[in-house]
Amino acid sequence: MIKKYLPILLAILLFPTLSWSADRFIKREVRGVWLATVYNIDWPSTTGYSYSIRNTQKKEMTQYLDVLQNNNFNAVYFQVRSMCDAMYKSSYEPWSSYLTGQRGRNPGWDPLEFIVEECHKRGLECHAWVNPYRWATTAEGWNTTQDRELKNANMLLSFTNSSGTTTIILNPALKATNERIVNVCRELVENYDIDGIIFDDYFYPSGIPTTSEAGDYKNWRSSGTTKSFGDWRRANVNKMVADVYNMIQEVDPSCKFGISPAGAACTDANVAAKHGISRMPVASDWQYNGIFSDPVAWLEEGTIDYISPQIYWKTNHSTNPFGPMTKWWSTIARHFGRHHYASHSLTFLQSSNTTTDWVEVGQQMQYSRQYTVNAAPGQIYYSACDIDGKKVSGLGEWLKKNKYQHPALTPAIDWKEAPSYGPVENLRWENNTLTWNSPGRVHYAVYAIPDAITDVSAERSTSGGILTNYLLQVCYTNSFSIPELYKSGYRFAVSVVDRYGNEFQHTYIREESTGIIDMASQTLDVKFENWELVTTNEADIEVFSTTGQQMVSGENCTTLPLIGLPSGIYIVKAHNKNAQTTKKIYIR
Repeated sequence: MIKKYLPILLAILLFPTLSWSADRFIKREVRGVWLATVYNIDWPSTTGYSYSIRNTQKKEMTQYLDVLQNNNFNAVYFQVRSMCDAMYKSSYEPWSSYLTGQRGRNPGWDPLEFIVEECHKRGLECHAWVNPYRWATTAEGWNTTQDRELKNANMLLSFTNSSGTTTIILNPALKATNERIVNVCRELVENYDIDGIIFDDYFYPSGIPTTSEAGDYKNWRSSGTTKSFGDWRRANVNKMVADVYNMIQEVDPSCKFGISPAGAACTDANVAAKHGISRMPVASDWQYNGIFSDPVAWLEEGTIDYISPQIYWKTNHSTNPFGPMTKWWSTIARHFGRHHYASHSLTFLQSSNTTTDWVEVGQQMQYSRQYTVNAAPGQIYYSACDIDGKKVSGLGEWLKKNKYQHPALTPAIDWKEAPSYGPVENLRWENNTLTWNSPGRVHYAVYAIPDAITDVSAERSTSGGILTNYLLQVCYTNSFSIPELYKSGYRFAVSVVDRYGNEFQHTYIREESTGIIDMASQTLDVKFENWELVTTNEADIEVFSTTGQQMVSGENCTTLPLIGLPSGIYIVKAHNKNAQTTKKIYIR
């Protein structure tokens, strides 16, 4: 892969802790929200399958997305599969009861297709949030055709804790479980234009015994493994994660794959030593032997693109302070060549929603920025209802004013081989709309630079290219409607941003052009595209630069050779005894 902005990349390697600090505003950062559908936590507030309910659900979703776009967020993590169900057209899972009120009932529309389209309209990434194993949280479970098939195939593993709460999951020991999870994720990647897939923190049921009472004890004994019961369970999870990751690399390696595990890991020095790293200096790791999740193994094996640990504690917590935990995760992710985007809990805002509370959230994300050692900070907030006003409001506006003053690109997954792109071609400004040629399945960064700012001043981001101060939006299509505020006094730049997040060289356009000449023809025809000459007689033609310098001229002609003129905007005057026309053109 041909690397972009080589000097900048070298600077990042040499000075990783300062790679983005020279910019006043962060250009690359995940600013995401968890949008939960299980138990209708965030969406939809109303379930059903009538036409009116469908419209109500769509309206609620677009209201969420409008708030996020307006507050300069850039990613949505939409829960599409919470209990082996589906918020999309699935070949494997029944429709979710959290959508229609009845498991298996077709809602008559496809929420995932809708949200992907609406996210991309707003320049937001859309990631499909999948719970890989959980099937039910009641002893009786579900009873659709697909659910009975799982029961009949003996694919379920059940555990009831001392409080009488039952959790039923797909048995991680089974090959059929891995195949099903891979196929579910494959269908998402192949059928939807999602930007990524993310798993949450549920693996084995919490508290499941490691004795012969366990439902998977016989699976372990008959497996022929020499691993302990705990190591065998963790290996089952690791195998599933690797299988999903490898499938994504085959189908679409630009689709990002991450996991959001519990926030504490490797607090045992012996566990940390297995991975060749230092232990987490605070907190207590309950997931390793409680749900048999070993997230550092996924980083070490390179089977995820990023980790988003649920660091759901405040900065002043007595045993689990946010700062040291996010610092450790960022260091470990960087050690294994991957990204760390901390997950934050906002549920405390439901009982106290003051400026002091917002400052606490801001301090958490500032620690992640401060401690990031690979120019890839990020935050994913749980959950959307605590930002948009469904339960509480105010944080989004505070973040925009104090932390998210300008839009940001998400960090690039730049360790993968990817095609290289040049500058956008045929950039045009007509009728207050920018359009350009599309080189394929990419998206674009659109910048508006005030006329008073020189190109040199604008092009000094240490993250590459133009400062985020001037970033207007990320576009998933090759057009952009210019907002009223920017219709005069600005020039624009557009760059390709591939689906890995790599940004390529930008192209400027400085004034609205009313005509376009393709240099392949190398001639200017005074009769082209309604020049309004009232005669077809030959005319005198003059071409001037925007500074008034005459570039080309011709007498008594209808066409004029343009050989040698660089791309740019020119003023053309054509006149004869019957008419005179002056026109602004863009030559490409």
